[in-house]
Amino acid sequence: MILSSKQLKKIAQEKIFRFFGGIKPKEMKDTTDSIIEELKIPSLICLPIERHLGGDGELLVNVGDHVKRGQKLTQPNEKSRLVPVHASTSGTVSSISKEILPHPSGYTGLCITIKPDGFDEAVDASPIADWENQDRELLLARIKDFGVEGMGGAQFQTEAKLSSAVRANPESTNILIINGCECEPAITCDDRLMQEKATDIALGIKILKKILNPKITIVAIEDNKKKAIAAMTQALSDIASIRILPTKYPTGAARNVIKAVTGIEIPYKAHTSEAGIVINNVATVLSIKEAIVDGIPVTSRVVTVTGDSLRRKANIRVRLGTSVRFLLSNLGLNPEYHQRIILGGPMMGFTLPTIDVPITKSNSCVLAPTTEQIPRLKESSNCIRCGRCARVCPSRLVPYQMYSQSKAHNHAACQKAGIFDCSLCGACSYVCPSFIPLTAQFRYEKAVEKHIYDAEVRNARAKQRMLDKELRLKKEEEERQLRKQKALEKIKAQKEAEAKMTPEELAKAKAKALEEAKLLAKQRKEAMLAGKKTEEMSSNASEKERLEKLKLSKMRAKEIAMHQGHQEKSILPESNIITEETKTDNMEEKIVSLPDSLRKSAGRKDIGFVIKTYDEIPPSDNKPKLVGLEPDDSLQNPEPKKVIPQVLLSHNLNVEKEIVLPKALKKKTIRTKK
Repeated sequence: MILSSKQLKKIAQEKIFRFFGGIKPKEMKDTTDSIIEELKIPSLICLPIERHLGGDGELLVNVGDHVKRGQKLTQPNEKSRLVPVHASTSGTVSSISKEILPHPSGYTGLCITIKPDGFDEAVDASPIADWENQDRELLLARIKDFGVEGMGGAQFQTEAKLSSAVRANPESTNILIINGCECEPAITCDDRLMQEKATDIALGIKILKKILNPKITIVAIEDNKKKAIAAMTQALSDIASIRILPTKYPTGAARNVIKAVTGIEIPYKAHTSEAGIVINNVATVLSIKEAIVDGIPVTSRVVTVTGDSLRRKANIRVRLGTSVRFLLSNLGLNPEYHQRIILGGPMMGFTLPTIDVPITKSNSCVLAPTTEQIPRLKESSNCIRCGRCARVCPSRLVPYQMYSQSKAHNHAACQKAGIFDCSLCGACSYVCPSFIPLTAQFRYEKAVEKHIYDAEVRNARAKQRMLDKELRLKKEEEERQLRKQKALEKIKAQKEAEAKMTPEELAKAKAKALEEAKLLAKQRKEAMLAGKKTEEMSSNASEKERLEKLKLSKMRAKEIAMHQGHQEKSILPESNIITEETKTDNMEEKIVSLPDSLRKSAGRKDIGFVIKTYDEIPPSDNKPKLVGLEPDDSLQNPEPKKVIPQVLLSHNLNVEKEIVLPKALKKKTIRTKK
């Protein structure tokens, strides 16, 4: 879609448009003046590698490996939109296992756990020199390779978004919007970034303009951020125009920002890049600058930690993978009865099932409120059809209809009601007089719809595979019938030709056919022998490769065991290993398999070790002698001592007297007699 010059001129006049719906909750921005602090390195770093798009990629590290800050831990497939995961500090990979992820359901996903060494060593920075003269493909590859994703909450891959906009409009993008609204209450991390890093954000906007070549560049900021507006106005004097929007929730949503700035409503079934509009968060723009100009991957982010349950509130730069528990303990959490920890803001955030979850790129706030600050939800009552939820919904939906269809498990009707267009902003739940948890139900319904969609995709693939199989079998049958028909025709033609031959000609033809058959059989035999020889050679090579892998796996198992403290030395001393040089005539080799625990740690099923035994005791001149005795055979092997009754514990008992057990002991034994 290409906007006309008249539309672009209207947008450039800095007119502010209104979007449908929205609310004005309490701002609760107590940390606006809190300078960004640096959090110390935790004792463990847990980095999730599972995402909602495609596979997880190839793991580049293993347990026991030492990594540095900024080092790649995963490598996605070339066709995948996912970005690599980078280590946020230096240390040792302690485990690669399933851990609880930051999600309201508390589900688990594959994570890489790093034990920091405290040195915080980093890989060498690799900035792109003279990036102004580089082509856009190189810049886009760097953005993807250094793990830049949307830091505003969606965590969508930035390179995929920019590439989509470039493909839709190769020459020039219509509008580039930098989102600095941060409309949700209590969150101030983007506000502090604009106050402290305005120059760096301006440099990131220059890089985006180099990639997209937009006709208009706009930075949208709400009017409640006076200091941020002043800092960004000074830094962006010749780069972009500042558009000050009225404070209203949810102005920060992508489609609402576009509507407020341009007056264009993007359909929910269309992508914003199709209209030639690209929108990025200010934290994402800063990450782009750090990746290209500084050569530093995304290993940390700024998080607002607030709530009346904390001793102090702050904006903190946190290493990715730091647990929420460690973050709260450093800010002095004073929990109360039924304490809630909300990941995200009070509107779109969710209560964590456990605080032992890691911080990811999409987490901008950790909220620890008291019941006075954010009261607990009251018991919900029946919907009275007041329509308040429909009046405040910025997506122009009717939430109470979607809620009723979702509760009735009528998923098709829920889709028709527009569940996929819901942005989960929470405005409907905020104004509901019946205290119905609309947003929570919609989040659940979206998860169910995703499972249904995945099942439909799997079923469609299975049906397509069955159709392909039927077509293949049908084609094979047709080819078989064609070959059979050709063979019958050949036999018929041969019989007709033989009927016309004389006996001498027939004999010559049969002799010639026999010679051809022998030659063909000889050629087949030679080909079979050559193939067998090649197979033997390949099997020998594979056997050598298997032995080499076995040796490497043994060394790897030994290193892991020594690293984890389970083994200080090798399993068997070197003297017990039999080789051709140490093998003797009276020595017998025996292969003993390893225990299951060692086999599992080594990752092999056929690992064993060799035990050597002797048929007879080897001769020796130095016979052991008993100290203090004569070298007499009788003294060397004295008779065993007799047992003295007095040393037995039961020598004081009178055997003839009947022993009666106490009742307490009778109950605990199986005896029935006295």
